[in-house]
Amino acid sequence: MINSDFHLVDTDAGVWALHAQSHRLFPVGDDIAREVRSRLSDRQDDGGALLALLARTDPGERPPANRHRLRAAEPVDGAPLAINVNLTATCNLGCTYCFADGGDYGRITGRLNTGSDVDDILAFARSRSRPGDTVRFEFFGGEPMLNFEVIETLCHRARTLGEEGRRVRHRISTNLTTALSDRELSLFDRFGFTVSVSIDGDEATHDRNRPNKGGRGSFRTVIDNCARVRRHSDAITLVARMTYVPLPGTSLLEDIRALHARNIFDWFQVLPANLTEQSAAAVIQKGMEGLTAQAILEAGPDRIDAEYETLSAAYPRLFQDGNRFRGLLEIELLTRMILKGEIANGHCSAGRRYFTLSPDRSVMPCHRLVGNQDFRVAFADTPVDEDRLAPWRRSVDDTPACAGCPIRYLCAGGCKQENLVATGQLDRPDPRKCRFQFRLVDSAVRAIAAGGAAYRDRDRSPLADLFVSCGRPVLSSGDRTEAFSGPGIRPAVPHHPPPLPR
Repeated sequence: MINSDFHLVDTDAGVWALHAQSHRLFPVGDDIAREVRSRLSDRQDDGGALLALLARTDPGERPPANRHRLRAAEPVDGAPLAINVNLTATCNLGCTYCFADGGDYGRITGRLNTGSDVDDILAFARSRSRPGDTVRFEFFGGEPMLNFEVIETLCHRARTLGEEGRRVRHRISTNLTTALSDRELSLFDRFGFTVSVSIDGDEATHDRNRPNKGGRGSFRTVIDNCARVRRHSDAITLVARMTYVPLPGTSLLEDIRALHARNIFDWFQVLPANLTEQSAAAVIQKGMEGLTAQAILEAGPDRIDAEYETLSAAYPRLFQDGNRFRGLLEIELLTRMILKGEIANGHCSAGRRYFTLSPDRSVMPCHRLVGNQDFRVAFADTPVDEDRLAPWRRSVDDTPACAGCPIRYLCAGGCKQENLVATGQLDRPDPRKCRFQFRLVDSAVRAIAAGGAAYRDRDRSPLADLFVSCGRPVLSSGDRTEAFSGPGIRPAVPHHPPPLPR
């Protein structure tokens, strides 16, 4: 029962409706919800009629606001300039589901240097930005801490960008298993790093998913280093980057609670593993006799749904006095977008203003395509081929597969690299990933419904610096409006998303 204009969500506070063209959100009475669902099941999906039913008022002429706002936008609007600095093709772990084939993507070798490579990165940043812009450096790999000298050099030399009027931000995605001295910790502190740590839950879960190359668990090293980072400075933002592998008997919520109880992480980022038949086979270990890769892939979407339903119900209770937990990044971004009436100008900033520079000197529109020459848009010292960016900048409204989706202006078509792997096309989403995007939206709506004013009014301004969903480009859609009113309907929030243009 999918309607292109409305998404209904069952919450503990009843059924809530999300209007696709305005991101207005409001609860509806059970009788209205039943009638709406009946119309949807009978494919009586006229948007104006359903809006009138939901609002119990004549909606009049209401042009599609989000569509008009997106049509007026440039492809790069809302996208931060972010440079993924792919420091090395080497990694010291042997994660079972690694999409990077152990760090080298099966396509590259080597590491960046502190001389000409740093020169090229800074020149690229200047060529794609101007004073007043924010420039983000995303340190990646392989394991980026294995090439710390380049991180250190780039941070110090990038101060010149700040002197020229740019705002510089640094973030590292790391397994945090290398030795940490005051040198590394002080750099993180001095430059206000966001440290995104790959850690999948409690010791048993993490060690199953993320052993070292010798097969031994890495949890103890990671968690001890996380504690060292936290003791060193509160100015370092620490993110628990969790990957959920949908195996029988696993509990995503319990793994989150295990890390939450340590009270050292500011934010959590929780995403399902992007499994292929090969990586699904790799996660099968001792004690899982009889389990097959095909069985994992087939049961995965249902298990992910169930785990996120459980997480969604418990989510508001994770916000506790005395615990530094500030939220799950994807849910909090969607919550902010709904409450403020924002829309996505793309699922992420890949190919818009997000680029990856690697040891092979290639410039790629996505960090997951490192070394794939079919998608190279430049070399480090050559101009970007703007024509090759066009497929990455296509609007969701120009994506037929998404035209009838009620969350299209929140999701914007899904991860293009995941689409490519699953369907062979950048703009044809994987239906399994679509299901997950709906679960995220449902989780946000349920949190808004259950959390009350205290949840709605939380400070979400730090999200702009956390590169959520690879820098999802977000647009404001205008002025605020008064709420819908009528029998069975009350305002969802004390302030409301923008009006539809008249």
